[in-house]
Amino acid sequence: MKKTVVLFTLLLCLVGMHAQNTVTNGDFELWSYGKPVGWTGGLQGTLTTSIINIPVEMTFCTQTTDAHSGSYAVKMQSADFTIPGVGYSFNLPGVLQVGEASGFSIPLESLIEIIQMFQDTTSTPNFDSTDIESLYSLVQLASPGVPCASTPHYVTMWVKYQAVDDDEVTVIAATKRNGEFVDYATNSFSDLNPNEYQQINVEFENPGEECDSIMIIVFSAMSLNSASVLYVDDVKLSNGVGIADFEKIQENVYPNPASDVLNIELEGDAAYQWELRDLTGRLLKSGEGQGKTVVDVRAYPAGVYMLTFEANGQKQTRKVVIR
Repeated sequence: MKKTVVLFTLLLCLVGMHAQNTVTNGDFELWSYGKPVGWTGGLQGTLTTSIINIPVEMTFCTQTTDAHSGSYAVKMQSADFTIPGVGYSFNLPGVLQVGEASGFSIPLESLIEIIQMFQDTTSTPNFDSTDIESLYSLVQLASPGVPCASTPHYVTMWVKYQAVDDDEVTVIAATKRNGEFVDYATNSFSDLNPNEYQQINVEFENPGEECDSIMIIVFSAMSLNSASVLYVDDVKLSNGVGIADFEKIQENVYPNPASDVLNIELEGDAAYQWELRDLTGRLLKSGEGQGKTVVDVRAYPAGVYMLTFEANGQKQTRKVVIR
């Protein structure tokens, strides 16, 4: 799980979301003042200091007529931001979120601390040394999501990806009820067609579970200073009927919940890599396997964890519970 995803995963854990099972304006046909109605495609708010408040407006998403269906779609790109009078600048990959964020007011030092932590490409972010108040202030960057009555089988969308270097598209989705997690899903995609739209899907583990809201976050890249361009159209919540899996990794993880060991088995003889992380993104264990792998989890406290697989150029994450 890349560092940008780690941050937004943490925001999902911290933020509370306010029923329907459709994505409002998922076809991106409705726009207002250059922004897709019902979506957040940038950052807008204020950085506060003891001397002056600095207005911020970053735009990651623009309207395009290069659509999968209908008249319009979303074009996502990275954006640069320079903090006036400080001489500090950074570049963030494009982020698109369902729901409309209300704006933020964040201490400048909190934002700089987090950005510097994620610019360090040599290690996993150490959230233990970060002021928790800084992290809570960054919750304002996340959209509250939209109403949703039950966890879908899939979040599905059509994308066209003009990738640079080893960039990849990542989608995170989470359903909640009364501010608590119901289910979580994420997937990353590389080697997508740069010239034609194709369907990608993110699958939930527990479809049908009652919830009251869903968050969907799409990243145009997983690194800072990216030049990749992503087109997104026709985002839907699906019950799985008629959905074509995008080279889904066929895996079996058991027992789940687990108390002593997790057994990992992937279909076929393909080699794979795996990572076990907690919900702050901290890497706990990792390794390589082929066939069956046994992971000792006795050292970890009871709770929810994320197990990520990578095989045949595809990545997939599933939720595991330790008790």
